Amino acid sequence: MRLLGRALHIALLARCIAAATKAFSLDITAGTSAPDGVTREVFLINGKTPGDPLIATEGDDIEVTVINHVSEEATIHFHGIEMKGTPWSDGVPGVTMRMIPPGGTFIHRFRATQHGLYWYHAHSRALYGDGIRGYFLIHPSEKSLTETAFAALENGIPDIQALKTAHMNPKVLAAHDWVHWKSEYELSEWKRTRIEFLCVDSILINGKGRVICPTDQTLAPYLNNVRPELTVKGCTLPTNKNIQPFEDSKPELVDPKIFYQCENTTTPLEVIEVNRDEKWASVGLLNIGALWDLKFSIDDHPFYIYAADGNFHMPQKVDAVVVPPGERYTAMIRLDKPDGDYAIRVAVQATPQVISGYGVLTYKKGTNTGEEIPAANNPSIGYGGELLPGKTQLDPITLKSFERPPQSANVTLILNLKRTSSIEWALNHDPFSAFMEESEPFLFYPDKMKTIDQDLVPSYPVGSVVDVVLVSNMRNPQHPIHKHGSHAWVIGQGKGNFTWSSVAEAQRERPELFNLVNPPYRDGFLTLSAFSEPAFLVIRYLVTEPSATFMHCHINIHSYGGMAVVLMEDPEGIRGLQIPEYYVKWNAEAHDQEQARKRKGVARRSPTLTPRLNRVLAW
Repeated sequence: MRLLGRALHIALLARCIAAATKAFSLDITAGTSAPDGVTREVFLINGKTPGDPLIATEGDDIEVTVINHVSEEATIHFHGIEMKGTPWSDGVPGVTMRMIPPGGTFIHRFRATQHGLYWYHAHSRALYGDGIRGYFLIHPSEKSLTETAFAALENGIPDIQALKTAHMNPKVLAAHDWVHWKSEYELSEWKRTRIEFLCVDSILINGKGRVICPTDQTLAPYLNNVRPELTVKGCTLPTNKNIQPFEDSKPELVDPKIFYQCENTTTPLEVIEVNRDEKWASVGLLNIGALWDLKFSIDDHPFYIYAADGNFHMPQKVDAVVVPPGERYTAMIRLDKPDGDYAIRVAVQATPQVISGYGVLTYKKGTNTGEEIPAANNPSIGYGGELLPGKTQLDPITLKSFERPPQSANVTLILNLKRTSSIEWALNHDPFSAFMEESEPFLFYPDKMKTIDQDLVPSYPVGSVVDVVLVSNMRNPQHPIHKHGSHAWVIGQGKGNFTWSSVAEAQRERPELFNLVNPPYRDGFLTLSAFSEPAFLVIRYLVTEPSATFMHCHINIHSYGGMAVVLMEDPEGIRGLQIPEYYVKWNAEAHDQEQARKRKGVARRSPTLTPRLNRVLAW
């Protein structure tokens, strides 16, 4: 098994000889920004947030130099990139590297073995919510462009060349929720008040948007027994026990600005220009946010969804699509409408908050500055994200990939998702300590796994076919789970407890719950809601090389609250990895610098949750 991983690594290194190299530099600095008209402290990438897109071509060698100019330690993760043969560049503190200290530099080197829409973001504490993020677009090779989704589209749509041209020049809508406070403030207030800040100030598209304070008339249709009252920001009250159920919660201590204060702004919206002569436009739908699932639609322009998380899927026509944090879809829209402006709608359809953001799709080049939200023109969703009559929404489990999964598995991991306290979440029974970020990385010290609860650090050899059953216990919302290192097939889901010992056993009893022919192939997996009863989601993946990888919820506070596990993929193979000298030296020097700071009494920012989470390891 170890030979398989080494052989793949050697093969990838050999291919690098003929590959083009794309070099990028990401300077992390502190500053201020007012994307929705309200100024706040942020972290910037090369002077802006979101950072500039990274654009490469499948097969390129990528070199990204990250320079940390701020007082906080940080890392950058390339979300959805499999890092074949280069796991040391994944950017996860405590798993594949130590954190980049203030004033430090780290160089990520990897091969773009995939194509599609991805993104990069901070992967330490909750910093990406402060602005350290941007999208990463990898253009396909001609072979990839010809042999997959476009071949399927070609049978029913004659404009194959227009489709290919559109795909190579996508209009990316990188949307995210936005708040007017820093993440460190939120983490400290979460500990103090025991109240989750389930309330944001605005929804931005490509870093643009405005604060919209909904009127009582706008909010009235969304009131019900679970949320009988909403604040001026469209948020449930922090006293609502359906949303904040723990007895130790102290809603009276919450700063009123979080839930109760709102003032409209008029900052410009993002404007996307299209040309009817091009017949089609490819639109990337990307959620780079920290909290809410976002529902996308464009007035009078149905989506033909043909890619998910960078992978081509059989095209499917819908009017709206929900994109959880971290996930990406790519859709074609037909450019056959009259000249004019059409509203891009991005809404949150969640029990704790009702909110929308907007952009503009225009056929009139150079004439729209984003000052006005276009009038409704055959919209698909309402302000609160509800589907309007006659409209359709993508059900992600119905996506059909072009990759057939292995038909059986030899490893089964049953993970129990739950909330263990007012400030803790778990991906498998117990929270994953936030202090793990500060410890020696598993990739360099694989024997560290022997000192940790094996529920939090499962392991298996190269060649394994792994089924992960994500069981959501009662009162769990949906969780956007992200797996590093490799994509996986979403082969099944169901309501109720997972009462079987394996997927094969479950499939024999309930075959209608599973798809082993053409299931979705993703790196993000949205679990089912489990408010009224438990639910489960099943993913399957093949382990092709040794690596220490990470799997976690992509809601920022859930991940920081412990909703994560480390996957030790072939520990014996990890011990035999030939890690390049640069990374060995870098991590050793980072360790020495950390020890020097401790001797000087320079305090680092430490996790601020409960004693149960704060188990400092001897590593």
